[in-house]
Amino acid sequence: MRRTCSILAGIFFFLAPLFIFSQDLSIQTEDLRIEQRVDGGFHLFIRKKPGINSVLLTESTRDPSLNEDNYAYRAAEWNPINGDEIRLLDGVPIARESGIWSLIDSTPEPDSQFGQAFRIYIPWILYYGYSDTRHGEIYVVDGTYLNIRAFTLPYGDYQGSFRDNPFAVLVTQQPLAGPPEGNYMKDTVDSFTEIVAGKGDLIYSTGADDLVTKIGEILEEEKGKKVDIVLCLDTTGSMRDDIDSVRRLLIPLLEGMIADFNGFRIGMVLYKDYYETYLTRVVGFTADFSKFRTTLNNIQVGGGRDIPEAVHEALYEGATKFPWNAESRLLLLIGDAPPHPRQRGKISKEMVDKAVEDKGLKLSAIILPQ
Repeated sequence: MRRTCSILAGIFFFLAPLFIFSQDLSIQTEDLRIEQRVDGGFHLFIRKKPGINSVLLTESTRDPSLNEDNYAYRAAEWNPINGDEIRLLDGVPIARESGIWSLIDSTPEPDSQFGQAFRIYIPWILYYGYSDTRHGEIYVVDGTYLNIRAFTLPYGDYQGSFRDNPFAVLVTQQPLAGPPEGNYMKDTVDSFTEIVAGKGDLIYSTGADDLVTKIGEILEEEKGKKVDIVLCLDTTGSMRDDIDSVRRLLIPLLEGMIADFNGFRIGMVLYKDYYETYLTRVVGFTADFSKFRTTLNNIQVGGGRDIPEAVHEALYEGATKFPWNAESRLLLLIGDAPPHPRQRGKISKEMVDKAVEDKGLKLSAIILPQ
């Protein structure tokens, strides 16, 4: 499902110029649009301007002494947007067999905003350099610097003129307006499926309208038992509508079901991401619904500097920070975004798996649309 700049599949992006160039091969903020779609990564649209016949994404800085190369970014694998684009080095096309998938475009397409636009697909992880030189990877997040190199010739051909246009990616999460059907992010589906494999159920929610109902369906299966349940709840900006629904409907649901259990305690792990107001926040077990209602009402939704969130960190806290002792032990992940594709802190998926097994937990997930 395509989302334009006004909604951006739940995320607002702005590309802020770092320097101002002459108009020759310059690209300004108004010449750009970046979208996050359910296929993961970002789609960067660049206005086709007279004289610009190809664009290439590169590192945004260069060694002032000019002793080291300024490298182009590349993806780890072929993608349908730029995977078949030609890129020339010294006048010779880079062979597709090399596995170098440069982020380049020489074939502008019709665009409702720009008339004609180049499009570059930007995965979350970009690579640069080669094994025998300076090399590495970057993770595209809020504040990442990217350079759009504009060429007078197609295919990134350096036999013509080129100009660098460095920008910074700025990210603000907002809830998505519109119907949710079919708007589940592939990376979220894949990662949540892997997280719960062999441990519990993966459940699809359409959002605020049925999220609490889905929680109720999970609890229905535990009637007659003593139950401990911990909700690991994404509290970044894209979850605002969903959490409003939890505030209104969860306590009435629990009050209507409590007589069906031999005992019942509920706790939460609220999570956001690194460099936010908090990474995780543990709300201990309680059987006091009025106290729990106050906690729900005090949840502050906001933030989210990039798409992936601290999912593994939240699950590990949920597994290890609670005194589990009920017959039925439920750890429930609720969110719309995947964990980070690279481990950012000390918590790994393997640590989560071991903790869940050691505590004898049933780990399920409710996936929400972006």
